Amino acid sequence: MNKPLLKNILFIDDDSSSGLMAKLYLERNKFKVYVAKNTNRARKLLGQFHFNLIISDIGMPGENGIEFFKWLRNEDTFKDIPVFLISAHASNLDDLDPNADVEFFEKPLFFPTLIDRINEVII
Repeated sequence: MNKPLLKNILFIDDDSSSGLMAKLYLERNKFKVYVAKNTNRARKLLGQFHFNLIISDIGMPGENGIEFFKWLRNEDTFKDIPVFLISAHASNLDDLDPNADVEFFEKPLFFPTLIDRINEVII
């Protein structure tokens, strides 16, 4: 996989409007955004592209964002990619190790703050 000039972000959320909004705001800020509606699609994209950051909703049907994060951390190829988890419910973090190397953002997302943090993490 060739590393791109633009920073690639994988955004995972079963809510199409959240994915569209994230793509719009983040691409305005010079990021290339790939949207997946579930973790199965996210895995396919991970096999096709190099990502600088993964942003995943926690509450999704099937495999949730925390389970996907744990899988990422056990895969040598992906374990060093920064991950942001998002949710409308902070209580969804109960299943996450408090020492996990992940950041949490509450929905609805405030994109200026999110973009500032992305720039600190991946640039």
